Amino acid sequence: MLSRQSPAWIVSLICVATLVSTALVAPVQSSESLNEAELFDTFSGQSSWISSKNEQYNGEAKVEDGGLVLPTEARRYGLTKTLTQGPVALGSDPLVLQYDVKFSKGHGCSGGYLKFLSHDPNFKPQGLTDQTGYSVMFGPDKCGDSGKVHLIFRYKDKKTGEYEEKHLKSPPKIPTADMGTHVFTAVILPDNTYKVLVDGVVEQEGSLFEDFEPSFLPPKEIDDPEDTKPEDWVDEVKIPDPDATKPDDWDETLPAKIPDESATKPSDWDEDLPLEITDPEAEEPEDWDEEEDGVWEAPMIPNPECKKISGCGPWSPPLIANPDYKGKWMRPFIDNPEYKGPWSPRKIPNPDYFDDGSPLKSVAPIGAVSVEVWTMDSGIIFDNVLVSTNEDHSEEVITKYWKPRAEEEKAEMAKAMADANKESQAQFWRNLISKVDPYVPEGASPTWFMLKEYLMENLIILYVIVGLLPTFLVIMCFKMCVRTGGSKSENDDARRKKTDEATPDDAAEEEEEEE
Repeated sequence: MLSRQSPAWIVSLICVATLVSTALVAPVQSSESLNEAELFDTFSGQSSWISSKNEQYNGEAKVEDGGLVLPTEARRYGLTKTLTQGPVALGSDPLVLQYDVKFSKGHGCSGGYLKFLSHDPNFKPQGLTDQTGYSVMFGPDKCGDSGKVHLIFRYKDKKTGEYEEKHLKSPPKIPTADMGTHVFTAVILPDNTYKVLVDGVVEQEGSLFEDFEPSFLPPKEIDDPEDTKPEDWVDEVKIPDPDATKPDDWDETLPAKIPDESATKPSDWDEDLPLEITDPEAEEPEDWDEEEDGVWEAPMIPNPECKKISGCGPWSPPLIANPDYKGKWMRPFIDNPEYKGPWSPRKIPNPDYFDDGSPLKSVAPIGAVSVEVWTMDSGIIFDNVLVSTNEDHSEEVITKYWKPRAEEEKAEMAKAMADANKESQAQFWRNLISKVDPYVPEGASPTWFMLKEYLMENLIILYVIVGLLPTFLVIMCFKMCVRTGGSKSENDDARRKKTDEATPDDAAEEEEEEE
């Protein structure tokens, strides 16, 4: 503790240190609160998404477990939520469109995109239809093997006043087949560039002028609709050689196939048996009228006796390719000396051309968000819908909401796969060990079944046994070989003693005595 006599500078130093340490350990706050986003919905409370009353929507969505669920397959859903802070214009500030979606039962054929509706003061969510105008459509869509992330702008032509959809040319592929939660983000910038992110990773980015079709800007020149190809224009690259003649030995009458002269009739082929016989099980229909229909005859069926042998009926050798066949002679093609190249109409200035340096301002402001999709999959879950003009909000939502959920789902999936693998292995061993059951003596059955259940609960013991078995067999074989060699040596010594046969040592001793 500091005493009252402690110098003032020490007290000041401790206070400063305390403030610095508090700043270091305090969590970093985002530049703006998510409450300042134009829309952020976690579906954690009472849902403010309103269902359309249009008869084409036969699906009933519900909010559960913190998400908007489309529970039933083969349904069309239509729900809308109005932006809480008013419409958002494009082209002045960065625009972030982001949300999570999970195809919990698999993604076979369903839309998982959102429509960001054009602001209309007269629009009511209950009146939503598939024709309701939108400014941006964004998100995954799939049917069959094909799947992509849509990014579509509904652009108003400055010259004609007509609306036209501008589609991303090469949209990213979708990762929704794993039945996990994925976050999709579109960032649209005032400099006429864009980014599409999947799970926080940029999958595609570029220019609005280069990556969308039809282009935001019309071409400066177009083909002259009144220009026509001249009658004498030659656009055939090759022509038949007029000087070529058919060779004298070219025979066009020879057939492509000829009988195989080396073939012989199989020994069991019966030419007397007919190929077809009348169906012995066929019966005359009860309503058959001979006066109107004529005399009834049973239908013919393939002779079943023919299947028991190589064949029946008249035999003829099979056909093979004719080695002398040449076919119809045709003149070879040569370069056309009159060829002028491909014709195309001349270009003229496009009367509908205009220059638009800020095309996003010709996309209507966003006033609401709608789930307007047809689904063939059940259990589609939307969550964490974000509309903002602050890119930091995107990263904050991903870090705080999506990443923990994704990591939890990965852990659950890994555990499920491990459990399934364990169950598969247990089933394999159970089937294998059960093959021993018929050979267990009746009196030992209770003990055997207890042992079997113990082994099934402790599979590691089985793996240890299987792992050590080869080593045990090798050791036993080695011992048997050594024992066999030793026994042979002992047997030789015993035989020599019985027969008084000379040994190598006896022979050496005899040589020494002779010397």
